[in-house]
Amino acid sequence: METGTQYQSYINASKNLHVFEGRSSYQAPYADKFEKIYERANEENIKVSNAKIFLEELSQVEINTLQKYTGLVDTINLSQISDEGAYNLLMHDYEQYDFNSDGVAEVGEGRMILPIPKTMPSGVRDAYITALNSLNGEERLMVTTLTFDINHLKSVLYDTPYVPSVIDYEYLSKNVEQALNPSQGGYSAPVFKEAVQKFWDVFQSVYEGSTEIKEKEESRSPEIEKFLKDLREKGASQFLADFNQEKIDAKVEEYRQKLLDELGISPEAMAQIDEMVNTYRKQLLEELEASLDKDDKEITISKQAMIQTLLNLKGNEKSELERLLQN
Repeated sequence: METGTQYQSYINASKNLHVFEGRSSYQAPYADKFEKIYERANEENIKVSNAKIFLEELSQVEINTLQKYTGLVDTINLSQISDEGAYNLLMHDYEQYDFNSDGVAEVGEGRMILPIPKTMPSGVRDAYITALNSLNGEERLMVTTLTFDINHLKSVLYDTPYVPSVIDYEYLSKNVEQALNPSQGGYSAPVFKEAVQKFWDVFQSVYEGSTEIKEKEESRSPEIEKFLKDLREKGASQFLADFNQEKIDAKVEEYRQKLLDELGISPEAMAQIDEMVNTYRKQLLEELEASLDKDDKEITISKQAMIQTLLNLKGNEKSELERLLQN
């Protein structure tokens, strides 16, 4: 299957868009047979470049399954479909994509505008999907007109090259403003205004929240970033194990230095120090092992002690790390 970064980012977001109940009900009778074809295509690593070859090897019954599942009216004529149309025919709805950037996604011989614009920045896209999911079917259909690319319409009307618009926050906000407060003799039906306002309220809430989080993440200190990186890469269990080991090593080194100051560095003293340090290290390890057998309450206290140790930072860094640890 296609693995391009932009495509994978798109479908990972697109699959979060709720499917209309009517669409799910329509596809249900063909879903099992479609999934078997999909699995075969996945196993054979089908891409846009070889999707037509794969389709040519399917039986007519399987081709009919693809036609029904994707909702195409006309019988599939393999000689008339493009490479993009062939690939999208094998995909779930959320995986269909405009690979040649002509403004539409070809599915078989069909052509459709993607429900999520491919030029929409990820932060806007996530908020857009969440806001769409808050609407009913009729409201969603009305609101998606806010993302229609006027450049695509111009290219069709005037037969000129299509230059995709970036459907970003500014693009959306201008269209929302025009919908809610039409200018130059424009008109918006009350039901349309209501749907747009409902959408925009949710979108703004999600988008502003994600922007605030991003700004906070960008302002984190290198020390906090290292802590988060270690926690992500090692996992909680390994992170805590390493953390405890670091504490033990620090205590042992402190104890060794204390003995050196008291006993000196003669050969006899060094031998005695090594023995005492090994005994002390063994004692600390035994205490750590015993602490793992404590009841839940004691373990919680131990975790809080660890958090307080990690919070040995200053000012805003302390409050930021504390928030991260307690979430």
